[in-house]
Amino acid sequence: MKKDNIITYALDYESYFDRECSIRTLGPLGYFSHPDFDAYLVSVVGDNGYEFVGHPKDFDWSLLEGNIVLAHNASFDETLYLYGVTQNWWPEVHPAEWHCTADMAAACGLPRALKGAIESAFSDIDVSKETRNNMMNKRWENMTEEFKKEVLDYALLDSSHCLLLWKTYAHKWPQFERGISAANRRIMQRGLPVDAGALKVARETLNDTLFKTEQAIPWAGDKPLLSRKAYDAECIKLGLEPPASLAKTDVDAQKWIEKHGRTHLWIQAVSDWRRINSLKKKLESFENGLMADGRYYGNIMYWGGHTGRFSGGGGNLNLQNLPRADMFGINMRNLITAPKGKKLVVVDLSQIEVRTLCWLAGDKATMAEIAASDDIYEAFAIQFGLWSKDKGVLKKEAPEVRRLTKNITLGCGYGCGAPKFATMCDMPLAEAEDAVALYRKSLFKVPKYWRKLDSDMKKSYAANAKHTIELPSGRSLDYGLIKMSRHDGRVNHVAMMNKSGRRVPMKLWGGTLAENASQALARDVFSYMMLKIEEAGIKIIFHVHDEVVIECDEEKAEGVLAKVVEIMSTPPEWISDIPLSAEGDIVTNYTK
Repeated sequence: MKKDNIITYALDYESYFDRECSIRTLGPLGYFSHPDFDAYLVSVVGDNGYEFVGHPKDFDWSLLEGNIVLAHNASFDETLYLYGVTQNWWPEVHPAEWHCTADMAAACGLPRALKGAIESAFSDIDVSKETRNNMMNKRWENMTEEFKKEVLDYALLDSSHCLLLWKTYAHKWPQFERGISAANRRIMQRGLPVDAGALKVARETLNDTLFKTEQAIPWAGDKPLLSRKAYDAECIKLGLEPPASLAKTDVDAQKWIEKHGRTHLWIQAVSDWRRINSLKKKLESFENGLMADGRYYGNIMYWGGHTGRFSGGGGNLNLQNLPRADMFGINMRNLITAPKGKKLVVVDLSQIEVRTLCWLAGDKATMAEIAASDDIYEAFAIQFGLWSKDKGVLKKEAPEVRRLTKNITLGCGYGCGAPKFATMCDMPLAEAEDAVALYRKSLFKVPKYWRKLDSDMKKSYAANAKHTIELPSGRSLDYGLIKMSRHDGRVNHVAMMNKSGRRVPMKLWGGTLAENASQALARDVFSYMMLKIEEAGIKIIFHVHDEVVIECDEEKAEGVLAKVVEIMSTPPEWISDIPLSAEGDIVTNYTK
């Protein structure tokens, strides 16, 4: 039963950390279970004036029963609390709600970190993290009395700042968003089942590949393997003109590597070495965070970008960006494996951003074609005049037309020009020009939507007014005051957006704004689906972009798949006319 007078408490743990015993290295439960881990301090500040700072065993945990608990980064503090209960470090209590003020700050357009959030929200407050930095490698029992007092004051101030943020911004954070934040934490607290044996084999395979790769580099052992000076010297010795760049994003560099790497294996070896090491670090993160129960406990960040989309939670393993294909004989996704007697049900919203763009543009004709077709790209091919229903099933009869249609649909929706489209699709410029023109003529309401967004943004600039884009979910994209910027002789409209804790300029025009709005709306639809799936008693263990992964009993998998597809194919009431489609599979190893 809900209490009449609910108290809100802000809670913050302080714990031992060093380079090895670190949440960044080990993941949350790997960190908490490390033999050197010690949660030696908790600070709690209530909106009723209550304050406590000291060892967790000395805190009256019953105070939290039935009340609201806040933490700035609840994915750490709440997860630590729950883990500590299982270890008998403190008693089990049942708060009415847990909320993350870091998530709230991000959703309200503030930096996620407590220091950045407080200093952005309150111009008269400066926050120092010097004490926190000095706590590294220091155990409580080894601290001087003077430093202990400094740590106590620091911890209490963190909780006070957390509560201050909540009091100031909670009314701007709707219940829907609070629910998404909490559900995301629940999901990641369930952990991912990992095949430990396959993980060990993968590590051994990759170590062998790394050794062979290093042996193929001529200067190995004499100079750093990535030495550009050594690289250029070897090229000159062989009569090759060294490339201007070795960047993976440099098209000319990659063509040079592909051409000469076939003849001179060391060229490809240098290119591979960095990728192998990156993959090795990902495998190590899996291994470091793997618990005795055979599960990996990582993190997915709520509101990881200004559109609200989720992102990786830091560290070497970004769960939102696991490699899709085999790399050097290793398939990272396959390591996520259902335990005996279980299955993984993987379901995704089909081409959701294509659908949200059409909805935002008011393109009812295209949405009607999408709703009537089993294949969204056949619907677009019909709209482009490249296909007609009397010719049969596009996927079967003309797969090359379907590929072209898919490229045009996915590549041209946000104002991509012909030169860029030609590079993206590796096609002649003349063909790219025809493709871009076809998209803009056939789906004329989409370019019209770009122009409207561009015009509205410029009106906001002229009026010196904050610019927002309203979404049907009830929230808005907030760009603040638009500014003008000159670069390379061109004048651009820009908005200052939070990125990695800093305010950075983002160039704006209609196509960019359309992409932002489409992505944000897709995120809201997907998040709504996640909440509905959880409300149905189906437990998600992982999600990425527009896809959910569920672990369930093998005999229940078919029913779970059918229910989740039904939920994800039914639009929210606030956008009831968008044509949605979901599809999924039952698998033992995660593959998508």
